[in-house]
Amino acid sequence: MKKQFNLLATAIFSILAAHSAQAIQFDGFMTAGASVHDDSKNKNTYIGGLGDRGITNDVTFETDTRFGLQISSDVTEDMSVVAQLLGTGVDGNFNAIIERAYSDDELNDIASIHVGKIKQPVYLVNDYIEVGYAYPWIRPPVEVYYLNNPLNTVNGIEFLLQVPVGPGTLSFQPYLGSNRDDIPNAQGAYFEAENIYGIDVKYSGHGYIVHASTFQCEVKTYGGFILTGTGLGDVSVDLNGKGDCEVTSAGFNLDMANVVVYAEWQDRTTTDTLSRAFGDQDAYYATIGYRFGKFLPHITYASIDGKASTVGLATDTGAITGGALAGNPAGSQSMNFPVAIQTSITAGLRYEVNDSAALKIEYSVVDIEDDPQKLADANQGTNYGLFNADFTKMPPDGSVGIFSVALDVIF
Repeated sequence: MKKQFNLLATAIFSILAAHSAQAIQFDGFMTAGASVHDDSKNKNTYIGGLGDRGITNDVTFETDTRFGLQISSDVTEDMSVVAQLLGTGVDGNFNAIIERAYSDDELNDIASIHVGKIKQPVYLVNDYIEVGYAYPWIRPPVEVYYLNNPLNTVNGIEFLLQVPVGPGTLSFQPYLGSNRDDIPNAQGAYFEAENIYGIDVKYSGHGYIVHASTFQCEVKTYGGFILTGTGLGDVSVDLNGKGDCEVTSAGFNLDMANVVVYAEWQDRTTTDTLSRAFGDQDAYYATIGYRFGKFLPHITYASIDGKASTVGLATDTGAITGGALAGNPAGSQSMNFPVAIQTSITAGLRYEVNDSAALKIEYSVVDIEDDPQKLADANQGTNYGLFNADFTKMPPDGSVGIFSVALDVIF
């Protein structure tokens, strides 16, 4: 992996070096962060983050620490190329990947086309989600931003139309493409998403942004593994499946007169055997903050809910089989992956160290739903929230506190 990346990076720099040095622009960013939670009894791993190393009851620096470099170069007066290299603590010790790489062809003053590996326009901070300096939190509220994981880039084409309307700009961003990637925390399982098509509509003005987006795709998942030591006997996890996925989202941001507000909502539905591992989910959050000079205290309330799939349960062909599985609403010897049901309150403080760096401190209280009736209504007998659904451990008991600190830098 490292050798392949080095060869690809060398090729990119060689191509850029062939152009005039004045046409090449480098922009970088990094986050150095540490996190820990207080679930010392069950020692689950909180997986709601940009990486899949997760947060544990031991202090970890991998989850929130990353380094990125964006390289852009003009090809002609109306065309440029953009590539972003990103190193994170995912699946190894800060493996580097090509996060995005595309050509930007400007058709006229209001329209352009992007072709290559592009960021999927789904969220408010979608285009700069890795750049921690650009938003108030240490990590975007995971209840919403985890829903689309791991599908967050598209290999394809998008059209960007930006039209002045009133005091702001109305933009339309339809796109089409495909993607293939690993499923986080799934021991090598992966997915293939084909015929991804969607659109993002956004209106932005001085100090505010409003957007809505939707996309659909056909997904196939591959892989599986055996869990031992669960106390239930050996448990077989089958992640092979296929079906359709549809995601709809909306949100707004206000940053005016020292008041900072963010709010987003997202809904995901899946069909057929794909739903066995990815049940229907909906989530939302709201953030409000107020600047006092270099300080920005803020508070966020977030929620994620949904229903686990019942596909295959009547015939004992759910995603998880074997052992003495408890809480299965169909009464069979199989179950599907429980969906995440949790709420959280996060209090944070951002301090502007200088024009290029920000220090952030956050404390979150995550409440994992454990009411038997509410879980039964969600077609499941257990709930891990956004903690890793490791059936060798019991779910977290009630509330879990998470403390995080990070330094964000742009250069």
